[in-house]
Amino acid sequence: MEDIEFTYLKQGPARWTFEMPFLRKWVEEHSHGKVLNLFAGKVRLNVDEYRVDMSSEYKPDLTMEAEMALRKFIKEGRFFDTVILDPPYSMRMAREKYQGRYYIGKFAKILNLVPRVLNKNGIVITLGYKTGEMSASRGFAVRAICIVHQGGGHDDIIGCQEISMISDYYLNGTSSRWVNHEDIGNFEVDE
Repeated sequence: MEDIEFTYLKQGPARWTFEMPFLRKWVEEHSHGKVLNLFAGKVRLNVDEYRVDMSSEYKPDLTMEAEMALRKFIKEGRFFDTVILDPPYSMRMAREKYQGRYYIGKFAKILNLVPRVLNKNGIVITLGYKTGEMSASRGFAVRAICIVHQGGGHDDIIGCQEISMISDYYLNGTSSRWVNHEDIGNFEVDE
């Protein structure tokens, strides 16, 4: 098992995750290549970012719910080097930021689709209240954890960088490229 990098930051709370400059810098430094930010919100990152959000108010590149966006990218054969997952961490946050339209129960479906839009050895960065969202069961290993202590009565935010360790699960046996829907015919993404 490789060592996990730990970072501890003290930073006051902000309405939007990436309005916290120390956490934002950590996410930017742990991303690489073409970045898919699935719950983009209003703050733009200083990376090669493709922004998806279900609210057009935040001026994303694509206005769509995260699960539907992933299904679209799978069908189009679009791939990314890093996927950032910063969903509302609670129903309260969902109500505040998305008028309650996003419900937390869909997150497992989203996690199951993410590997299908990642390039080989891709990175997933999740932000929330726990680590290892992608997990070994999906072929990922934790490489870095960032704890942001917000002080007072605020919960800490946990950033987790996981690297895809999948070697053959999604790969075509003769190619180093991930299999897209055309390679295997009627590719279904209903999980």
